[in-house]
Amino acid sequence: MSFFDEEVFFKDEGLKNAPEKDTFSMPSGAAKESSAGLARKRRRADKIKLIASTAAVTAVVLIGGAMLTVLIRGRGWAANMILGGKNIEFTLPVADYPTIDIADKDEYGRYTTEGLVKAVSDTVVEIQIFKSGSGYLVPSSQGSGIIISENGYIVTNAHVVSEATLGIRVVLADGEVFDGVIIGSDQRTDIAVIKINTAGLKFAAFADSDGVSLGEDVCAIGAPGGFANSVTKGIVSGLHREIAAQNGDIKMDCLQLDAAINPGSSGGAIFNMFGQVIAISSSKLASSNYDGIGFAITTNAAKPIIESLMENGYVKGRIKVGITFYAVNEQAAANAKVEMRPGLYVVSVDDKCDIANTDLAPDDIIISVEGESITSLDALKALLDGKNPGDTVTARVYRPSLTGGGEEFDISFKLMEDNGGLTENELGKKA
Repeated sequence: MSFFDEEVFFKDEGLKNAPEKDTFSMPSGAAKESSAGLARKRRRADKIKLIASTAAVTAVVLIGGAMLTVLIRGRGWAANMILGGKNIEFTLPVADYPTIDIADKDEYGRYTTEGLVKAVSDTVVEIQIFKSGSGYLVPSSQGSGIIISENGYIVTNAHVVSEATLGIRVVLADGEVFDGVIIGSDQRTDIAVIKINTAGLKFAAFADSDGVSLGEDVCAIGAPGGFANSVTKGIVSGLHREIAAQNGDIKMDCLQLDAAINPGSSGGAIFNMFGQVIAISSSKLASSNYDGIGFAITTNAAKPIIESLMENGYVKGRIKVGITFYAVNEQAAANAKVEMRPGLYVVSVDDKCDIANTDLAPDDIIISVEGESITSLDALKALLDGKNPGDTVTARVYRPSLTGGGEEFDISFKLMEDNGGLTENELGKKA
């Protein structure tokens, strides 16, 4: 017996004396009623049955129309009422999309967003990275790039290609795929140039980023999350933000943007509404406390890096000391459990640099350079500003002792040219 059979339903509602269908019996010992009274009771019972049936139909609607054939017996009219859509023809009206011929540019030569995308989106590519341990089947990471020449040179971020141990795949806007090779990569500024073997490509136009205005409309095009040809719109939220890449030590002139920039956008283009690249997407503040704060390296800051990478494979004329270190300020030195001095705590010494020919060793502390106290990277860069590869530098070193009474000594060394870690063989190929 179904739950919604009238008899069961009545009992569940507490109608213990509910009559059988169309059968009305008198209470025991009661006198016969008139035919008019009996008719009234019949109408009343029919009303109760109708209410019960209606309640059953409502409950079925709440549970699901698919149960109707089981739950409602002999109620064809009710089933037809709920499942009436099975027996009718209906076409949802869909209007034609407006075909108004809207100009791609305004009277000042600025593109509409649609016009901009049509004009420049094919100058931006998706870059897929494959590294050891991940295999060739699925990219281990991906980013974006900007075509800068018709013969396949592409600029991107150094952090996009830094782990490409197995290879690089470049996907054009039309879906065509090429292998890519790294021409040069500079971690310090987070700029890299790669190349694909093709010709006749459409390439982006770059603008003088000093002309950018605060509040200017911009579009970001790239492949965030691997979604190629993604476009976001926003404004320039800030000018001349000095931002260093996560693994870089040189602060680059950046634009602050509220156009969405996400993982995978890195290396993509920031276009002004004239269709010119004004910056290269680089980073964002990634925190639940921030939203809509992204940064992009300006074209003027990136231009000399790109040119040097293409010509030399590295940024020519840049110097390096040849050490890795931790900066130790006065507070950190005072809190140390061993005797310590403020300065640059040496972690390693590059044996390819001239400083390796001195008495400097790991765990030593450089406390001054050229007679000036030094406790930070910025201070070291300021002291070496204007010097060239081959120049000689003197430094004062303190060597701590676990038992106290450390020693001090001086060293002199030549500054080396920072060639980005390229070997002589690799440099020969670039030449």
